[in-house]
Amino acid sequence: MKRTTLIAGTGVALLAATILVACGGGGSSSGSSGTPRMMGASGVITGFGSVFVNGREFATGMQTQVLDGDSDDAASSTADLQVGMTVDIDADSGTATMLRFTSAVRGEVDAVDPTTSTMTVLGQTVRVTSGTSFAGNVSNGSTSAPVAQLSDIHVHDYVVAFGYLECPGSSCSSGATSIVATLVNEPASVGKYRVQGYVTNYSSSTNSFTINGLTVDIATTGASPTVCNTMNCTFADGDFVSVRSTMAPTGTFAAMGSTLTLTASDVKLRPVAPTFAVGSTVTIEGPVSQLSGTRFMVRGITVDASGIASSVTGLVDNQIVEVTGTISSSNTLTATSIEVERFATFALMGALDSVSTTGFSVLGQPFSVTSNTRFVDWSKGMRPFNSSNFSTVLTGSDQVIVSGYPSGSGNVATRVERIPTPSSPKAGVEGVVSADSASADTMTVAGITVALNSNTKLFYSGAGSAPTLPGFFNAITTNTTVAAAFGVPGSGAGTITAADAAVLRLGSHWGDGD
Repeated sequence: MKRTTLIAGTGVALLAATILVACGGGGSSSGSSGTPRMMGASGVITGFGSVFVNGREFATGMQTQVLDGDSDDAASSTADLQVGMTVDIDADSGTATMLRFTSAVRGEVDAVDPTTSTMTVLGQTVRVTSGTSFAGNVSNGSTSAPVAQLSDIHVHDYVVAFGYLECPGSSCSSGATSIVATLVNEPASVGKYRVQGYVTNYSSSTNSFTINGLTVDIATTGASPTVCNTMNCTFADGDFVSVRSTMAPTGTFAAMGSTLTLTASDVKLRPVAPTFAVGSTVTIEGPVSQLSGTRFMVRGITVDASGIASSVTGLVDNQIVEVTGTISSSNTLTATSIEVERFATFALMGALDSVSTTGFSVLGQPFSVTSNTRFVDWSKGMRPFNSSNFSTVLTGSDQVIVSGYPSGSGNVATRVERIPTPSSPKAGVEGVVSADSASADTMTVAGITVALNSNTKLFYSGAGSAPTLPGFFNAITTNTTVAAAFGVPGSGAGTITAADAAVLRLGSHWGDGD
């Protein structure tokens, strides 16, 4: 991943990105006490120094087999891993014996919709939330710039998206799905095209089927026929498959009447759920589906939460959870704890005030760190940077971008990014405006008092070419409006003097569960 670059004058755009870059963490948990001996995990990489998945540390070494699930489990290495990747891990006494990473879709972007925080790749809807990480560089245009937000992604860019399938109905296999992105990476070069999902509209006469807005053609003749792991490349509606191609799709994508077609190099019928040994204790992260009573599914695995029935209260379909439990003989996960993911609701940028073993302070705002806090170092490239060692990596006055949410005992950090220290002090904030004063030209965001003045560059809907301070404050509805400001630290703790300030569009949101 490339570091985020902070440039005065574009600071508002950057701070508007950080919430979307921020990764979900923290959360509320319930269930049995004690820490089980983890034997496996399926979820998101949250940090390195060994490898942290779903906030739990797994040691890695020469005995760890790293597999590229996008390339027929070809041998890979821990150097290829990135924060935000979805991975499956087999472990023995806390040491990873196998780690497989697999993307949700690889291909060129068909459409980007900032108002709904979505993009379309190979006909698949990819949803960006505050739990989405970004990596790589913008490839189009004459210059290369780090990808830090959805607006850095353009139509025809080639991206690799990791994430979870989300189902709008009671059964994934009977309806359309979307992808909740955990990582969107724009690599330096175009690679293979890959998509996975449920077969619909299968036709043996045309040797084709669809996955959401993409038609998949199976080539049975010619020099390079499609390779399948089923007899005669025969499939059925509802089958879960992965499709790869060395060729770009043909046709065009449209919300209605899409003609986008991918000629498959290979199609594999595969299980939806990660595979774990019976009796093993595992943790799995993903969206809830088919919730009924104390039973539901997470990424194809049936969860039996009858032993912790109170933990199911308030759960809804498509809510992201981490479930820990034991795999039964019927391949059901008997849950011992359920943790509901919390997403960032604000972001701050500034120099560290202080660091302790349990948290830190930025712009006068204290933050605690949990095992699910994600860590990225764009300044010194410290890869062993995680919830266990952050206090030894960070030092006073380091410049950071921290995303988090408030809790009863203070702010909880969901993501911490150390960035290069600017030549002069810089500070920024993004979040919901809790108070404002047009007479004093101030607003309060995430506990930070932002002072605006006649020199502040203003951005708000309807501003035209002549934005004004009265117009800016008229665009704010307290406790509803999302705003961002970028400038310098004020004269007191918890204050910023804004060089740039923006009222974000109504479509801005923080992800599920906020």
